[in-house]
Amino acid sequence: MDQVSPRYVEPRLRGLLDLIAAGTPVREPGLDLAHVAAGSTALVALGSAPVDPESGGLTLAGADLSRARMEEADFSGANLRRASLTGAVGRSTRFAGAILEEADLSEADLSGADFTGIVAGQVKLAAAMLEDARFGHAAMRFADLSGALLDGANFADADLWGADFSGADADDTVFRNARLDEAKLADANLTHADFEGASLTKASLAGSRLRGAKFTGAKLDGADLSGADLSDTDLVRLNLATCRLRHARFAGAWLNGTRMSVEQLGGAVGEEVSCAYEPAQASYLALEQNWKSIGSHDAASWAYKRGRRMGRFHAGQQAREAWARRDGAGILRHGYRWSADRFVEWLCDYGESLSRIARAFALLIVVFAGLYGLTGGLIVLEGPEAGPTYNPIDLMSYSALNMMTANPPDIGLKPTGRVTNLLVGLEGAVGIILMGLYGFVLGNRLRR
Repeated sequence: MDQVSPRYVEPRLRGLLDLIAAGTPVREPGLDLAHVAAGSTALVALGSAPVDPESGGLTLAGADLSRARMEEADFSGANLRRASLTGAVGRSTRFAGAILEEADLSEADLSGADFTGIVAGQVKLAAAMLEDARFGHAAMRFADLSGALLDGANFADADLWGADFSGADADDTVFRNARLDEAKLADANLTHADFEGASLTKASLAGSRLRGAKFTGAKLDGADLSGADLSDTDLVRLNLATCRLRHARFAGAWLNGTRMSVEQLGGAVGEEVSCAYEPAQASYLALEQNWKSIGSHDAASWAYKRGRRMGRFHAGQQAREAWARRDGAGILRHGYRWSADRFVEWLCDYGESLSRIARAFALLIVVFAGLYGLTGGLIVLEGPEAGPTYNPIDLMSYSALNMMTANPPDIGLKPTGRVTNLLVGLEGAVGIILMGLYGFVLGNRLRR
């Protein structure tokens, strides 16, 4: 006599089939279905088991299986449309090919579960535990995964249009070639997530942590990355020109050939806004190198100056900390760096401003003219006014010509006295330095 394998006469499966055969929606909260093999293949082997005509698996539409135990069970191909599995424990359970449209799996523990190829529009997985779960090729438009734990989950090639991942924890999650248009990923932890080839048109990633994420070949038209942490992220050759990037963070990001503009940043990167000046300097460096790579020299100049300013702010921050510790050596070291950077910024805006150098020229001409007047060391050689001159025109003329020529000017005025001659030599040296600096900055501007 033929014997039926124990797998096919498992009492708990038989009981579940009897409930389904009764023709009323299954209402069995807390049901124990652990290790039950109720997939479409197993049902076909049973022969007489009722099979859902739409999915080819169990007919569980509208069922209440909340808090059920279903670890390592097989529900592949099941019809669970609008079913409730809230709080269920289904680690490593198979739902491959199942229908889960509008089903509620909120707060369920489904770590390592297999959801490959499911049809699950508007499915609720809020606050569910889905570490290492597999969602390859799933159709999950407008799914709710807010607050879910998704570390290591795989959504490769899934359709996640309009899905809500707000506040989800998704370290190392794979979204390769997934469709995430208009998806909500705001304030999510997406560290080291893989978005290679994904479509994120008009998606919201505002405030998300994307450190180390990969966006190679991704489409980000109109995406919102405001306040996002893109540190150490691969953003090579992407078009971010239509994205919102206000106060995003870029320290250590891989930016090369990436299309974006200064105006998109809202005036500052996120690190600067939070007073993290050292990372802010690295962020501006990454932006500077990127804008150089696409020939946007004005933007690169802006990033360079902001980066240098962050270095000065960081030095000032360190000097204040040294002061609080009563660290004399630290105060001198960081204080000198702050002072030197502040002077260079005032003088020429870190080598980027011709107007500031011209301003320094004019100011020093006036200062030295005043010093010549104080010392009384400029002598008129001939005429009725022979002797020391205090005429502002004489003082300014001599100072201006001395500043801009290698030798003291011959205009009927002669410096006398050690102090005055020292001032003449000092002004001449300063003039040579400023002329050289002006030529250097002008040359850089012309080359651009």
